[in-house]
Amino acid sequence: MDEVRWREQGGTEEARPSIAAGLWFGMSKRESLVSGGDIFVSTYERLNWSRLAGALDHVYDLQFADFNEFVQYLLANRLWWLNVTWDMNPTRYGILSNTTEIDYSFNEVNSEAELWTSFHVTRIPEYFIGSERLETWLVGFDLTPISTGNLKLYEFRQDSGINGSYYNLYFEAPANILAQHGDNFTFSLDVTPSSRGQSVNMQQVIDINMPANSEVKQMSPLNMSIAPKSNTATFALAQDDRYPSSFMVVSGPPAKSFGQVVWENASVWIITPGGWAAIASLLVLSFTALRGRRIWRRSRLYHHLYNSMVTIYDLYSKDVIKFHQEMANVSTSVFKLLIEDKITDDQFEKLLLRRDDLLKRVLGVPPPP
Repeated sequence: MDEVRWREQGGTEEARPSIAAGLWFGMSKRESLVSGGDIFVSTYERLNWSRLAGALDHVYDLQFADFNEFVQYLLANRLWWLNVTWDMNPTRYGILSNTTEIDYSFNEVNSEAELWTSFHVTRIPEYFIGSERLETWLVGFDLTPISTGNLKLYEFRQDSGINGSYYNLYFEAPANILAQHGDNFTFSLDVTPSSRGQSVNMQQVIDINMPANSEVKQMSPLNMSIAPKSNTATFALAQDDRYPSSFMVVSGPPAKSFGQVVWENASVWIITPGGWAAIASLLVLSFTALRGRRIWRRSRLYHHLYNSMVTIYDLYSKDVIKFHQEMANVSTSVFKLLIEDKITDDQFEKLLLRRDDLLKRVLGVPPPP
């Protein structure tokens, strides 16, 4: 009722522009919550120094004689590189220079360099809600009712290469997005105003897990919903869709089977005098219904066999041998049904009389008057 557990993962087959341009070979980032107001971040970059040096000169008008001179510039301007590479705003996110570390290695043969950077984010709400890239990761959701400043757990991984990028995000935080009304639960989470009505620029599948002992009763928007499974509501967004204003799910107690309803009612009847009378009446009605069904089945079998004998006579009255063979099969069935109590003694005798009568007719004996 008062907490959200959020897991999100996604990826793209398109390489980051800096990797596609050949300036970087690969990039990765790891983030984890250290304490209530501290996220530790570590990054890794594999650089193509020969190309990157030219880009720095062209974009920032910075010329470096070699990679070592570039590193010395980074050590003196540690926070500048975070803005260039990772779009981080150190002042806004509470990143300090004295807690930012940079390590490196360089291969002069192929001009390939590696950079490791670590730092701390101490202004977490600004980092979550104020960062445009985080809004993109979080499917455009409005995180106002989620207390991102009081995270209980936070993990983030991102890897980028020439074949695309992939990320995995998980966090737990206090939240006010689930309300209870009686036995029903209502989940509601708005989309950020800047994303409402905008085209979805990716394919997204959103699973919302409602309380375990409930099942989904209602979902909105319907045009994006997939048939729910138990307590899980699923929304699917395609690239041509537009973001709604919010997502809403209602769940309640699972629907009871007919057997459960009967058993619950029976448990109430058993402890009341009127219930005993009702149960006795039901037993009588059930017995009467079963007996009536047995009588109907016996009558149906009797008439079926009776008509079969007449049909055999009509088909094979001129072929005595074939007639006797078919009638012998029917006689066997008649005796078997009597033994299995599927016809009565009276019906059995009537069938034998009909059989004997038809046998005499085939032999040319006239029927009795």
